[in-house]
Amino acid sequence: MLMFGVDADRAGAEVGDRVRLLAPEPPAIAGQLPRPPIDTVRLVGTYATPADDRHWFQPGTLSSGPERPGPPFVPYRPAPLVTGVSTFEAFPPGDWWVRIETRLDVPADLGADDLQAARAAAATLADLDEAVDGGTLTGVAEGDLNDLTAIEEEVRAQEGTARRTIAPALLSLVLVAFALLLRLLMAASELRVPELALASLRGVGTRRLWALGLAEPLVVLTLAAPFGVALGLVARAVLTRAWLVPGLPLAVPAVSWVAVALVLAGAVAVACVAVGLVVRRSLSAQLSGVRRPHRSHRWALVAQLVLVALALTVLASRIAGGRQAEPDATDLVLPVLLAVVAGLGATRVAAWLAAWWTRRSRGRSLSGFVSSRAVSRRQEGTLVILPITAAVAVAVFSAGVHDSAATWRASVAATVSPAHTTWHSPLGLTGTVAMTRQLDPEGEWLMTAASAALPGAGLAVVDRDRLASVAAWPPTWSPGRSVEDVVDALGADGHVPSVAGRRVSVTLDNQVATSTGLTLELRLGQQGSRLRRLYLGPFESGTSTLSARLRDCDDGCPLEGMTLGGSAGTAAVMAGRARILALEVDGRRIPFEGAGWSSSSTDSSRSAIADMQVGESLDLTFDTGGQPAMARLTSGGFTAKRPALRGLDVVDDALLQFDGSAYPALDVRGRLDGMPFAGPAGLLVDHTALLTDRPVYESVLDTRVLMREGAPAAMREALADAGLTVETTLAAERRLLDQSAYALALRLYGLVAVLVLLMALAGLAVSTAVQLPARRRDAAALRVVGVPRRAVMAAVAREFASVLGAAAAAGIAAGALAQWVVLRSLTLGHVEALSSPRVVAAISPSRLMALGVIAVVALGLAAYVSALLAVRGARGATLRENAR
Repeated sequence: MLMFGVDADRAGAEVGDRVRLLAPEPPAIAGQLPRPPIDTVRLVGTYATPADDRHWFQPGTLSSGPERPGPPFVPYRPAPLVTGVSTFEAFPPGDWWVRIETRLDVPADLGADDLQAARAAAATLADLDEAVDGGTLTGVAEGDLNDLTAIEEEVRAQEGTARRTIAPALLSLVLVAFALLLRLLMAASELRVPELALASLRGVGTRRLWALGLAEPLVVLTLAAPFGVALGLVARAVLTRAWLVPGLPLAVPAVSWVAVALVLAGAVAVACVAVGLVVRRSLSAQLSGVRRPHRSHRWALVAQLVLVALALTVLASRIAGGRQAEPDATDLVLPVLLAVVAGLGATRVAAWLAAWWTRRSRGRSLSGFVSSRAVSRRQEGTLVILPITAAVAVAVFSAGVHDSAATWRASVAATVSPAHTTWHSPLGLTGTVAMTRQLDPEGEWLMTAASAALPGAGLAVVDRDRLASVAAWPPTWSPGRSVEDVVDALGADGHVPSVAGRRVSVTLDNQVATSTGLTLELRLGQQGSRLRRLYLGPFESGTSTLSARLRDCDDGCPLEGMTLGGSAGTAAVMAGRARILALEVDGRRIPFEGAGWSSSSTDSSRSAIADMQVGESLDLTFDTGGQPAMARLTSGGFTAKRPALRGLDVVDDALLQFDGSAYPALDVRGRLDGMPFAGPAGLLVDHTALLTDRPVYESVLDTRVLMREGAPAAMREALADAGLTVETTLAAERRLLDQSAYALALRLYGLVAVLVLLMALAGLAVSTAVQLPARRRDAAALRVVGVPRRAVMAAVAREFASVLGAAAAAGIAAGALAQWVVLRSLTLGHVEALSSPRVVAAISPSRLMALGVIAVVALGLAAYVSALLAVRGARGATLRENAR
């Protein structure tokens, strides 16, 4: 047999020994109870718990469990013995059974029909009862192991919500593309205004005029459609192979072709609108050359007011509405509505400010006057604001949602695995704390943590001294607080002294009148289910020194408390003064200062301490008022209420169970958005606050060891030898979340942000190229009348900078507002646990600043290049050529 190494050490067994499996039968019941045919085995070796499940399906089964005090009491559980198949030949067939488990291997090309077949096969396992050679083969019900029905329903739900989650980005991208297409087609139509005017003069009818105007856009759309479809198929294949599992079939669903048809139909409609705006223009306006700003048509004004009213209505409903589990129709249209309204507002504000600046520009610089007059009187210059604003708004919204989703997934991953590696410990909280302190005395690599699921709130227990150096603490868990601030909030005004040695001695000046002798109780923590208590006394009147032997404290025991009272720390009638002059362990003095000694009491007895002074000695004044009481002291600066931090989702009723009986009363010192294991639905406490000077039922705690990245290999081996197994890692949890349907869908938000910016730059370039001849003509006219070249270039650059700056500012504001509103209801992931952190809808100033810098650099460069091109070609020959 192979025995777990910890069990072998506990039993004192060595390789080659015969180990008895069962205790001997008492003579009174000998032979009355069934016993296996093998009662002793020969130990041929020991094993350690596998650190992961690469070679063993459930490595946690190959470890032992310590004895834990109750309720409920958990006895010591040894690890299983490992032996060969031949050992079972001594057992009758009915006395043993074999459990066969296989890993679920899902092929990449698994379809809906295959899943139905798997569900049907799993359903037949419940009725399997087949006689085989040596026994009976029975099956397991589907819900007991792999509930394929629930898995399918969950996957379908994720797919549906993922489609609805990505819909706002796709809709925004298409509408921005339509806006840019409208601007480009209008710019192209402006170049064909002379042709259309000439056709009108020659008497061409309206129908033929429309055909002439639509011919070029429809040809371009017809040629662009196959390239767009091909580019979409290539992008789909590239993203599928980069983001999804290898071997996934590249099928094109029917909904994709429907979407292509709708986009093409929308593009044709946009082309008709662009051509209609030119064809319906009067002949005099077509012959005038440059379009001047004019009063808006009544229908245009009504449409703009309807858009503004609709945007305000949707915005108000989303802000006032409650939090939803899934996005609805308002989330789909809100980013686009805000972008359009911001673009319209920026256009009108820019034109109004330019006109106002023109009226008050007397005595100002010539370039400023020229640029403001151009903005106020050239309609083509302000038309670019709307599509640029929409593109910037959608880019800001998409980038914000993508970044918020990544931040949320990182927070969820850290909730499950609050460090680089999370180990599961079967040793209990006190045993695990002692082990981590022994393996890593400096506190750089290992940290003990535990959790418990309590009614209404989870309990997260950490080793606060190592929290900042070992654990992963996302900033979204404690906005405005660093992890160091969290550590300080969980601390108390003192530390628990440690006594390490074999003999303790106490010198006490006893001036107490008591009904019984004065006895001192030292409380040295808890070891498994045993409370370590040491009694010295009774002390005689006057100054005397007593000593006692320390057991199991060679590596240190926490001096959590002391009690002065009757025999064995019982209550007694006391009056007078006692001074503990010295407390020494193996001749080493344990100082009282800095230990945070405070008076405490129990439910069964009140405190006898009337006054206490802590210095080089511990001076106590007793007055029980003639009633039995005890002088109970607790170290570490802890009072009846222990410091804790409360999650946002913890209700007040959940705190009622922390009343000092099963769990200590809590002094809540703040709120957190998240914490290890419990998330926003938990209470965070330090392990010393939970353990110090009170019994702890460790059977309700799930204990773990957190390991920082880069820990020495020797520490990993020591943890495995102690029976700990790797529960999960931070990277594995992030990878699991990053490969979910939500995460893959939300990655498209990042692509959308890049695509709309590229489309905006392309539209700006084309619009600038279309306006270049007219701008060169204006620049040439200024140069002819003696305006310096530098002033002309500065005027053109200012015009572009003011227009593009207004578009960028409006786009960033609209995108940030849409992000803040939509994130309040947009689903960014699928985690059913109550410990899931909330989605943070806050706007990141650093991200907005980065987007602003990118916009300033890109648009500023575009303004400079446009000004340079306009001025460089501005010569007198330009005017003569136009005159011809």
